[in-house]
Parts: sequence; C-alpha cells; structure tokens
Amino acid sequence: MQKTALVSLVFGVISLFLSLYGIFFGIIGFVLAIHTIRKAEHVEKAGRRMAIGGLATSVIGAGYQIVALLVLVLTA
Repeated sequence: MQKTALVSLVFGVISLFLSLYGIFFGIIGFVLAIHTIRKAEHVEKAGRRMAIGGLATSVIGAGYQIVALLVLVLTA
C-alpha cells in the first residue's frame, strides 16, 4: 500500500506544477489516494499518512488548475 500512497503523493505534487496536464495528474492522484486510504485504514499508518498528503496535494493542484483554466477561458 505504501507504493500506491507514494504514487498518489507524486501525482499530487506534479499536479501543482504542470499547467494543463495537472488536472489529469490531480484526478489520478485523488483516485489513488482514496483507494489507499480505504484499503489501509488499520494496517499501515505511514502509508495512510502519505496517502492523505497525496489527497491534499491532488485536490489543491487540480483545483488550482481548474480555476486557472476558468480564468483563462472567461477572460479571453
């Protein structure tokens, strides 16, 4: 479970920095983080914490990219 938690964290961090593809990385990181949190509720504390970090960065990154895309479309 720690591997999927790490992948979700990496995708979340990537979603913060990529301009248009950040939305997709954020969605993938979000799905992986939710999957990891549900599977590792009582088993691995470290994997669950990493998945929560991946969830947070994925939501922030995808949300930031959606807002930036809306601003770009509405001001053009």
